[in-house]
Amino acid sequence: MNKIIPIGIIIIVIVIIIGALAYQTTVNKNVSNNMTNMSNMTSANSSSNGLQATVKVENGTFNPTTLTVQPGTTVTWIVNDTSNTKYMITSNQTNLFMSNNLTNGQSFSFQFNQTGNYSYYDMDSMSNMGPNGIIIVQ
Repeated sequence: MNKIIPIGIIIIVIVIIIGALAYQTTVNKNVSNNMTNMSNMTSANSSSNGLQATVKVENGTFNPTTLTVQPGTTVTWIVNDTSNTKYMITSNQTNLFMSNNLTNGQSFSFQFNQTGNYSYYDMDSMSNMGPNGIIIVQ
């Protein structure tokens, strides 16, 4: 009887560990799928009607900070920063757009199809957690 209790506890611990591992695998898979979906959405959106605009990312700033475009315009952020700074351009609106980590010479594009104001920031810059730029679509 005394040996049954420790074996039961060991079995419970093993079941908990397996459950935690299965949960973590599911979470990682969902995060990966969400990033793939966002990447596919951006790629699909980049087949535009020819309207293009550019924002330069230099020395921790966006230039221009405010950009006004027409619906259907593809905006491309181009990193021109030789300091090896990483940038992750992220929309303040949930799941609208988020780039991968970008360094000097890399770019990220997103097509804005609906009118509105779209603020964004550099997620990698912990000192600038507020909106660092805005795209106005009208």
